[in-house]
Amino acid sequence: MGNFGMAKQERAERTRVAILEAAAKEFDEFGYEGARLERIVERTGATKGAVYFHFRSKLDIARALVEEKYTNWPVIVAEVAGTGLRGLAAAEELTQRVGRVFAQDVRVRAAMKLTQTVLPPAPEDNPYERWTQLITVFVAQEVEDAGLQHVKPREVATVAVQSFFGAYMIAHELGRLDTLPDDVKRLWQIIGASFTFPAAAPATVA
Repeated sequence: MGNFGMAKQERAERTRVAILEAAAKEFDEFGYEGARLERIVERTGATKGAVYFHFRSKLDIARALVEEKYTNWPVIVAEVAGTGLRGLAAAEELTQRVGRVFAQDVRVRAAMKLTQTVLPPAPEDNPYERWTQLITVFVAQEVEDAGLQHVKPREVATVAVQSFFGAYMIAHELGRLDTLPDDVKRLWQIIGASFTFPAAAPATVA
């Protein structure tokens, strides 16, 4: 490919990224139903023809944002694995990094909103279940390292995942995503403290 062809391809990619960024801001602010393709075009500064060259409809743009979101998480998981952290420290590091992405990347926030409305995952592809399975591994490491026989990793992971995503959604709704790191830190502090509780004695029948 000559220099002209490469330059043309680079311009096309920049336009596509600009469209996704503009659409993400629109979806994040107005939701899918409230978003308007005309405003997305205005936000890009491109022509309507340029937008339609890349995407045939508002739904096509939404699908592209959701597909892009799912490519973020394996990278973050691999980065945390590379730190050598284990147990609750690894779980907290992972959720802190995911939280930073939510706070800083409007495309991921928009995709999150889209998966909760117009583009939900298939029943057999539950992303929260995948997160729970991953966190369960970290909690099991903590249980093994500390010899905590009374702690059930799967149950702890379920509570942690529900709490994390609940904290994100509340922070987003209230416009205070900057406080999400503190919310995540508090979540893992409380979970860690709960590990020191003695196992409940079995109930006796009179």
